[in-house]
Amino acid sequence: MSRFMLFVLFMLCIVASPQSAIAVELMATPQAKYSLQPAKTYYAAGETEAALSTLRRHIIELPDSPNLFAAYTLMGRILLEQQRNSDALFYLQRITVEQRSDEVKLLLVDALGREQQQGEASSILYTLDATQFSGSDLSRYYLLKVEDLCNRQQPLQALVVLHSALQQVDKSDQETIFNRSQAILNQLNEGEVAEVSFMFATSALNEAISLFSAQQALNHGDSEGARSRAQQLLACAQILAAKVGAATILDQVDGQPWQQRAVGVVLPLTGRYAPFGQLVQQGIELANSSLPQNSVRFIYRDSQADPQLAAQAVDELVNGDRVLAVIGPLMADGAQQSIAIAEAAQVPLLTLSHRRGLPEQGEYIFRNSLTTQQQVDALADYAIDKLGLNTYAILSPDSRAGREFAQQFALAIESRGGDIEHRMTFAEQSTDFRRQLLLMKGEDPDAPTEDHTKQVPAAEDELVDGEAVTAQERPDWLPTVDFEALFIPAYAENVALIAPQLAYYGIENVQLLGMNGWNSPSLIQQAGRYTRGAIFSDGFYSASVEPQVANFVDDYSQYFAETPSIIEAQAYDCANILLSLLEQSQVTTAKSLRDALSMLHDFEGVTGVQGFDAQGEAKRRPVLLKMGRRHLEQLQWTPTPEPSSDDDLVEKVDLYQTNKR
Repeated sequence: MSRFMLFVLFMLCIVASPQSAIAVELMATPQAKYSLQPAKTYYAAGETEAALSTLRRHIIELPDSPNLFAAYTLMGRILLEQQRNSDALFYLQRITVEQRSDEVKLLLVDALGREQQQGEASSILYTLDATQFSGSDLSRYYLLKVEDLCNRQQPLQALVVLHSALQQVDKSDQETIFNRSQAILNQLNEGEVAEVSFMFATSALNEAISLFSAQQALNHGDSEGARSRAQQLLACAQILAAKVGAATILDQVDGQPWQQRAVGVVLPLTGRYAPFGQLVQQGIELANSSLPQNSVRFIYRDSQADPQLAAQAVDELVNGDRVLAVIGPLMADGAQQSIAIAEAAQVPLLTLSHRRGLPEQGEYIFRNSLTTQQQVDALADYAIDKLGLNTYAILSPDSRAGREFAQQFALAIESRGGDIEHRMTFAEQSTDFRRQLLLMKGEDPDAPTEDHTKQVPAAEDELVDGEAVTAQERPDWLPTVDFEALFIPAYAENVALIAPQLAYYGIENVQLLGMNGWNSPSLIQQAGRYTRGAIFSDGFYSASVEPQVANFVDDYSQYFAETPSIIEAQAYDCANILLSLLEQSQVTTAKSLRDALSMLHDFEGVTGVQGFDAQGEAKRRPVLLKMGRRHLEQLQWTPTPEPSSDDDLVEKVDLYQTNKR
């Protein structure tokens, strides 16, 4: 047993034991009474007024609190953020000199400087050192030191400090440091600018100097010089503010928004999800290599599977690199945080995340990823229209994905006139499904021990092909339960355990239905005899005979010496969609690319993608696969489309203008 489990059991024993009063007493200690955690939680959540109110109550009601000075410190920090400088100074100065930490001293310097008490601020500032701080306080330290040097008429020394700051502060704070350096450069004369250009030619500050130089050229009417300097800066800049500034100069030179023929890609290229990001990259690279004369660049950014870094990468690509579109982010949270950025910049974002509701959130948001809805719709169409099955049961894992699949499948079946007879769930780590299976058979799993296996209830007369038959005359092909099909939205390892137990408990002649998680060689190896004839949906089948799929698999296998999965295939389709549209002469801007994406139809993607609907969701033909004992078979079947009129077409065009907002 792990140490963690032992600890949990130990704590449970304490709470359940007669001595549990000790635990209650411990929770009521003065430490909890004096805690500042509620105020810190409010502050972290951005609820600053609630944090201030909590801190004031703490100061008034608990004057003997050991955390009193900490309360003053947090009060001072929040009040400075609210520009209430004199109030901040009041609370910070209530902390005795002996109790002033480096954090308190830094906040005091800031408050004193804002209140024009420069002398006292300087005397405290020069007792501090950059190594004492991190995060936003490190940026605060450097900016305060720069302000002091500027007040002393020492701009060159201030630039030296900013040079150090750019190398050490967090990426999120670089823009503030960069902009401050621009302001100082504007105060220098021509000789001083030449001096700093020489001093910092190979340093982090060079990007600020290069942007200043490009802006100066533009101000003096040298448009070509400004263009050349801005383009050089864009090609090598690492700081987002430098890229944004250079792109803005190109806007002014061209007289219209400038964009480069490039597509940004945001993927986890390092960290635990790097293998998935690398597969996506390989799919994109294959698509790009098939067009040797292609002038479109792909610019990759590593999200490290961090939502905030993913959003920052999208921000840099659309506002700094000025790409025409972005593929990604791959992870759901990163995609969610990036939507507002892409939408504000009016740059198409083609995400690969399958989280529900993403493309509906913006006019420039599209998605090419196999969704739950697409899978269950394909299964429901085939089961009802082709197989003629009317009654269903669902056995799903008690997980977010399992619940979503179960809900969407039930809605899909019922909307087509079918009936759901049973809905059962199981824990994700379950290995025994006896209770659920017996309940679906109509038997009591808690009854005295009996042999439940292969028992067919002594049913009343049934109708078979319109004729009444007794239980003894029941045909061998008739299901032994009151449903004709069982949908199991689980992964292969679960299905390999469930399928044999279906046979063991006598649930026979039932059509098994599944989702793309079934597509694993291990399922056929472990339970092939029990899953024979089962049908599941997927977005890609590497053994497909469709020409575009076969060609893709051959090319990928030659290029990377392995068989592609749906991950590479979806990325390949995304890249090919964008490359094919960017080849069109009228597609030169992000807006025209968005319009072309919205009107795309009859695209023959290797994952069945054909275009996008009015909300930006990929329209596709999911693959239906039938399991044999040792192999899979692709079902060649297309549902009958609903008849549509010209009025319907007009309505769909109108929907694009409304649903994407």
